[in-house]
Amino acid sequence: MVQRITVIGAGSTGHSAAAYLTQRGFTVTSHDDSRFSSRFEDISRLGGITLRGEAHGTFMPACLTTDPAQAVHKAQAIFGHVKADRHEEIARRIAPYLEDGQHIVIVPGNLGAFVFRSVFREMGISADVTLTEKEGNLCPCRLTAAAEVTVGLPIDAEGRAASLPASDTGRVLEALKGVVEYVPNRNVFEGVINAGNVTNHIASTLLAAAEVDRRGDDFSLFKYAFTPAAVHCITKIRLERQAVIHAMGMQEHENPMDMIERVLNLKEHPEVATFYEYMNGPNSLDHRYLHEDCGCGGAFAVSAGKRLGLELPVLTAFLGVAGAINDRDYLETHGRTLERLGFPAEMSYEQILKEI
Repeated sequence: MVQRITVIGAGSTGHSAAAYLTQRGFTVTSHDDSRFSSRFEDISRLGGITLRGEAHGTFMPACLTTDPAQAVHKAQAIFGHVKADRHEEIARRIAPYLEDGQHIVIVPGNLGAFVFRSVFREMGISADVTLTEKEGNLCPCRLTAAAEVTVGLPIDAEGRAASLPASDTGRVLEALKGVVEYVPNRNVFEGVINAGNVTNHIASTLLAAAEVDRRGDDFSLFKYAFTPAAVHCITKIRLERQAVIHAMGMQEHENPMDMIERVLNLKEHPEVATFYEYMNGPNSLDHRYLHEDCGCGGAFAVSAGKRLGLELPVLTAFLGVAGAINDRDYLETHGRTLERLGFPAEMSYEQILKEI
């Protein structure tokens, strides 16, 4: 059974994961680069990471380090809890130190396994490691003080995941039993096409752009953005994405509108009170709510739909607006489309499936 775990990422989810796994008795190393050394100093000074909200307690990981060699050495599982735009950076940092038999889990996946695999191949890494993507995140959470995380919904070691290639999924999930209890996805595409943030974040953030700019750190998507017009557009995006999911031969895993319904009816759903109160953001439009959700799940949905003969006009329009605001082309140059993942336009979807 896996006992030695490295958590990469000194943000809110990295803090939550390190504390949660320490609480459960695993030997945890928490790692990020020197830009985050002050956060590790805070953890040491305050005696651990404090969880509040929907999780409680203070827990000190076995090791806090900015040294990638120390972080990777003898780790049986490496959980990457970083934003998608850091995937390449993290892959390059840990690649020289990887050891045979290690399992790398990217949370949330966001097609990061393709990025890691490409980097490892480019660098000539020969270590026999696996790459797995979890669908969705560990939990919604925010850093609310030094070495303190407020958790908006209960931390859940369950979920869905798949490896790249998918033929590795069974043995990886078996190896990780007792640490996480993931249900296997068919492949990594199934996870990213079901990512709830694509439906819930993109349209609501863009339609509230003026409020985001005006309120900054005081803005909360869940308090201010889910107006009738926003929900109407979100519904249209969901229907477009559903068509792609069905064309891929899959089913929608959950209704992404459920959380919106609960937030809009808070009196009937006190279980989301902490989430509603503390999950602030985005504080600007230069934010992962656009960069990650447009560039990963959004771009993939549009490109997969196109490969399957489907158009997604509403989602495509929102990706265009997000790109205009942030001076990024989320489909051609900054998105994880099938083409940019290495599958040229002449490849059919059926041919692609044989490659993953």
